[in-house]
Amino acid sequence: MNEIPEDPKTVSRRNVLRGVGYGAAFAATAPILAACSSGTSGGTTSTSPSPGDTANSPSGKITIGSFQDPAMKPFREVYVKKFTEQTGIQVDYQETAYDTWYQNSKSDGLQKTGAYDIYVMDDNWVPEYAAGGIIQSLDKLGLKVNPNILPKGLDQGYWPPRSGPKLAAFKDTPPELFALVIIDDVNMLYYNKNHFSTPPKTWDDIYTAMKSKATPPNLYGWAARGVKGNPSVMTYLPLLNSYGGNFANDDWTPGFAGPEGVGALERLLSFLPYMSPSTPEMDTDQETGLLLQGKAMALTEYTGTAVSAVDNPDSSKVVGMIDFATTPSQVKAGPAIGTFICGIASAAPNVPAAKAFLEWFTSDEIQTDFARNGGSAAVTSTALSDSEAVSKYRWLPAIAESVNNAVPKPRTPDEPKFEDILGTQINLAVVEALAQGGNYTQIATAHLKTAAEQMQAMLDQNKSVYFG
Repeated sequence: MNEIPEDPKTVSRRNVLRGVGYGAAFAATAPILAACSSGTSGGTTSTSPSPGDTANSPSGKITIGSFQDPAMKPFREVYVKKFTEQTGIQVDYQETAYDTWYQNSKSDGLQKTGAYDIYVMDDNWVPEYAAGGIIQSLDKLGLKVNPNILPKGLDQGYWPPRSGPKLAAFKDTPPELFALVIIDDVNMLYYNKNHFSTPPKTWDDIYTAMKSKATPPNLYGWAARGVKGNPSVMTYLPLLNSYGGNFANDDWTPGFAGPEGVGALERLLSFLPYMSPSTPEMDTDQETGLLLQGKAMALTEYTGTAVSAVDNPDSSKVVGMIDFATTPSQVKAGPAIGTFICGIASAAPNVPAAKAFLEWFTSDEIQTDFARNGGSAAVTSTALSDSEAVSKYRWLPAIAESVNNAVPKPRTPDEPKFEDILGTQINLAVVEALAQGGNYTQIATAHLKTAAEQMQAMLDQNKSVYFG
């Protein structure tokens, strides 16, 4: 099989405002969440196969819907076809823009129109889709989960979550699997081996190296996404998590305005003298561009963003020079995780075949093939440690390590709005710190306090959802 590389210039979900429509949708979703009393299965009703169907002999046709993303290219162009070749089950694969697909899939699931069997989702859709009966409980459908799927990736499909804060209506509800991970997208450290003799273990190691080796503007010590909202948050979370802070505490109070969160942001601001002055306007393309041009010593990014580009001579001047590790630690490692994940639609016409597809794609055999042929973020330990795959794609062990250390974001339909709040204040802190050239502790403290107050106000506004 020929490898199908991603096109780094193609817009991905990481370049889109994630959760488009969530802000407006939450007002409509909150009553659904509140109405789902504890002790229920997330408010969903499982659709049983028709009498003529058996899970052991699925047949016919399924329709898979997805948002457009470069990471889906191998899935779409190779594995959907391979499934049909091996099983005889026909697959109608449809994809559209991220925000359009979110609205279309949500409408299909709520209205039970049965246009799709499988939804490919962003993992932050799972709370709304599971609680609102848009997708079915895979546990109730009897889906067989491959035990070699990395647990932190698998966790993203449970509702209510197996750990972390839970919405009030679900605090006593046993978690069930509602969606199955198909691609583990996770933060990793990308670093240029010319500037680091060994993988940097801590954020202090990064800082020490950049102080001695960075020569802006020819060589920056660090590159980062600084745009307001999701980009700034994805830059900050690996630091926040590693310093022992939380996006949201288990009692839903903001967990980033204390000493841990301030220390994490202060460390990020201390990198600024060795970073591009354009950082507040930088997003994925700009930060990875610096790395690929040999102008940045290191950065953190998701797996699907740059792994396929670093050794491509058409896009990279650092072929063979970039290595990978999990994001640096301080008291612990704390990469952010954001999976591509599949649910079975509430009115799926062919549940047995949909189950068969998910079990097939996440099997050891197919996941290993996926990893060996350019599937950079396979979801099983067997695939990510396969010697043949690792010999071709040296970043696979770092993906496994990062997933195993990953820290999920708060599991609520409101999470994208939390990102807007926090990410706006991080951006403003970076702008202010660049202008002042110091005063980092005070700047970090003030902006995180503002973000915490705004997030708490939103939580209080929806008090019954979060606190009962």
